[in-house]
Amino acid sequence: MRAVTIVPREADSLRVQEVPDPAPAAGEALVRVLESGLCGTDAEITAGLYGAAPPDSPYLILGHENLGIVESAPTGSAVTPGDLVVSTVRRPCPEGCLPCRSGQNDMCLTGHYRERGIQELPGFMSERYAEDPAYMVRVPRHLRPVAVLVEPMTVAQKGLEQAFRIQQRMPWEPRHALVLGAGPVGLLAAAAMRLRGLEVTVASREAPGSPRDELLGQAGIRYLSTETIPAEELRQRLDRLDIVFEATGAAALIGPAVSAVGTDGVCILASVTEAGRKTTLDLGAWNRQMVLGNCVVFGTVNANRRHFEAAVRDLETAEERQPGWMGRLITRRLPFTDAARALVREPSDIKTVLVFAGGC
Repeated sequence: MRAVTIVPREADSLRVQEVPDPAPAAGEALVRVLESGLCGTDAEITAGLYGAAPPDSPYLILGHENLGIVESAPTGSAVTPGDLVVSTVRRPCPEGCLPCRSGQNDMCLTGHYRERGIQELPGFMSERYAEDPAYMVRVPRHLRPVAVLVEPMTVAQKGLEQAFRIQQRMPWEPRHALVLGAGPVGLLAAAAMRLRGLEVTVASREAPGSPRDELLGQAGIRYLSTETIPAEELRQRLDRLDIVFEATGAAALIGPAVSAVGTDGVCILASVTEAGRKTTLDLGAWNRQMVLGNCVVFGTVNANRRHFEAAVRDLETAEERQPGWMGRLITRRLPFTDAARALVREPSDIKTVLVFAGGC
């Protein structure tokens, strides 16, 4: 079969090449890949910044955002041939820490987990893959056009689930939310909070009247451009913010994100920033605000099966309430053989998807 591969830690090593067909082990299902989405993680791995191949392979098959159809499955398993599925990304550590033993690999204590398409496991940018059905989540057929968004949607699902659990510390009825960043994760987080009845504002660098501004407006989400309103002034411009969701990946915006949180509010840090970027922060004022305002700030990464299932439910609700809106987040679909071209961002890009097979 063919797959999109890279040599870890080696820049510009991306290739589409023939690789051995997967041989399902006992208890595993065989899945034909339909689509795989691209994100910043794939670009960084391709640039040689990180990533690790399986121990017995010189290359890593790229891709962690996925959608496929089951071709064969063990008798009595949770999936059957013909099922549309999305697979989770992270696998438990060999030490079997408490979170991993509990099915919450996303909270691994040791850091020795493996991740498909990222760390020591082949990814989903191949024509087929084999996997334990325990890591697969079924998707309704009518969500086929948007189901590749399930994995990026899980980032928002986990962050919001944790925020609502943390906020059980008190009576809490969140009304206003701010999302920093209008990339795929930021837009999906905004949509998820809008589905929960919050008034949502997204702040990003795009100019007012941009396609993203228009797209958000169609979903009843307000857009503010940081080109005209500095991020530091957002708190003064908006109603008390119950939730702030930071999804920019820009270290300089972490301070404004935290500072924007209102009394009894929560700030979700969902992007990984590059080390070494320095910025100025008034820690005294920051601490005063956090303490006197009973505020919470926390980080979140990856997701487990529960969040994948929640993502499917939210996509279904979104399609019922506003058919076609989620699909507009996918701005380019290209054959997987054009992977190198797909990784070159275009100004209008939101989510780029590689197509491996048509139909279901």
